Formats: sequence, structure tokens, C-alpha cells
Amino acid sequence: MEGTKPRTASSIGMFDMLKGAGMLTIVFAHTAELYPMQAVSGLSLTAFFPFIYREALMAAFFIASGYGFRKRSIHKCIHQQLKSLLKPYAYTALFTCVLHFIIHYKTFQYLPGTIGEFFSCGPMWYLLALMVGWVLLDVILNIFPERYVPWAVAGCVLLGWGASLVWELPFCLIQGAVVVPYLYIGFLAKKKHLLDEPLPPKVFAGLLAATALIAVGALATRTTDCISLAEWSLGPLSIFLDGAAGLLFIRLFMRLSHGHGPIVHFLEAVGRRSLNIFCVHTVEIIAIPWYLMVAKFSAQPVLGMWLQYAIALGSIWLVCELLRVRRALIIRFFPAQRRTPAVHYTSRH
Repeated sequence: MEGTKPRTASSIGMFDMLKGAGMLTIVFAHTAELYPMQAVSGLSLTAFFPFIYREALMAAFFIASGYGFRKRSIHKCIHQQLKSLLKPYAYTALFTCVLHFIIHYKTFQYLPGTIGEFFSCGPMWYLLALMVGWVLLDVILNIFPERYVPWAVAGCVLLGWGASLVWELPFCLIQGAVVVPYLYIGFLAKKKHLLDEPLPPKVFAGLLAATALIAVGALATRTTDCISLAEWSLGPLSIFLDGAAGLLFIRLFMRLSHGHGPIVHFLEAVGRRSLNIFCVHTVEIIAIPWYLMVAKFSAQPVLGMWLQYAIALGSIWLVCELLRVRRALIIRFFPAQRRTPAVHYTSRH
């Protein structure tokens, strides 16, 4: 009977629960950071603590994407990534800019302030970094012999981190270089079946220690890692710690996804729509002037935060449903025109 067998490391949707939980967490974190609430230590409850494992979660997303990586010619890899990742990035960026312009101009009737953030596309850095990372990994696999590939990957991430200290490179080149080891971990996990068997006790202990060290580093430096801004609290060490914690997150959610309860099914349903949710969330978090709502609920930040979170999730769900209905109508009435691009946001096998 379908759905009665536990998922294996090669089944369809093995990362859906991770993606679903990740999407809900990302939307909440982006909402919570708008409402400053201080802890006793002076650190923000909403803009610091929810972000301690932010990049570990992003590393898990990149590792999951790397699980679907296949070596191909450099030209073919570039063409594929331009088609599958640059297109949704460009469409979302264009729609975000247009909606931002319309809403802000209608609200404030002030053109300079409206244009000031015209090209701010927020979370969409992820798709651009993923595209660059895929191309860089493919270049490494095509140029270097297999025994030198790990050294080339390490050199790539160190080059990206070093460049971030002196120059903010355009087109997410730094971020693309830094995520290469995460993609490579996913690639090795598929190639060597690392997700098929239980982790050796020493490896599991090492992943736990890396995860704990992330929190220790964040509290000690009072900063959190942020790939999009090229900031790491412990330098290149943080990059590798985030990768280790990301791998642990993947193992945890793969174990939890063996269940068949309503929460698991809900998160998996969210995960199957993760690309649409990600794009729609980018539009709503950038284009909508949420800071007006933050000001209105300045005396009740908790209420404002949860209310905005509910509105954001509701609007995202509505748009995703409209996209689903649109796709169903296209398939029904124009089957010959149906196009299903191979989007490698995360792997699906």
C-alpha cells in the first residue's frame, strides 16, 4: 500500500519535511526580527536567538540540493542553472520591484523613497548563490582529479571568505563560493550512500559538538552567522560548523519523516511547495511596508509579531493555491504547452 513503507535515502520527497519546517521557520524569523524584544543579557529575543542556527538551516538546504547534483559538461551545467534557477529569480525580482514601487508610491506619494529600494530582493540571494555554487562545483569536478577535489572545494570556500573581508563581490559570487562545500557534502552523501546507514557514534558526537559550538560562538561574540551579508562569527570555522549542523538537521528530519502523523504530512505538503513559498515570501517581505504594522504594534510587539506571521502565511498560502490552480488549468486545457523545468532548489528523486 502506498505510503506504508518508510522512506529511504533515494525515495521521492525525502527532504520534504525538512523543506517544510525550514520554510515556516524562515518566514517566522524574518517576521520576528522586525519586532525588537530584549532579553536580560541585552541580546534580542527576536533578532538574535532565532538566528543562531539560521545558516545551519540554510546549509541543510544546500546539502539537500547537492544530493541531486550530477557532474556534466560546464557548458551544459551553466545552461541548466540559467534555465532552472535564474528564471524564477528574475521573475520574482521583477515582480517584487514592481509591487514595491506601486505599494510604496501609492502609500507615501514620494518617488525618491520608492525607488531607493527598487532593486532590493531580500531572500532571493539564495537562488543566485545556489546557481553560482552549482556551477563552481561542476567546474571543480571537471578540472581536478578526484583525489584533489576536497582540497579544491576547501580552497574555493576560503577564497570566498577571504574575498568577503576586502570586497563585497556582485552577483553573490562570495556566497556561491562559500556554499560549495555544502553542495559537495550532498553530492558525496548520494554517491557514497551516507544517508542510508546510521551514523557511527564518533561521527554523531562530532556533529553534536559542532552544533553546540555554533551556539557557544554566537553567544561569545554576540553575533550570528549570515551568509547573505558574508558574516561569520568564527570566520571560516563557522562555515564548516554550519555544514556539520546542517547535516545533523537532515538526519534528524529524515528520521522524523518516517512517521505518518498529521504534522509530518502538513510539513511535507509545505515542503513540496517550497520554491513557490520562497518566491512569494520574498515578494511579501520586501514589497509590503510591514514597518507600518511594527510601528502600530510598538506597545504590543508579541501580538503584532504573531498577527503579521499569520497574515504573511495566509497571503503566501493564497498565492500558492492560485499558482496551483493555474498550473492545473494549463495541464488540463493546454497539455501540449505544459513545461516542467528541472528546478534544483532541493533534490527530488
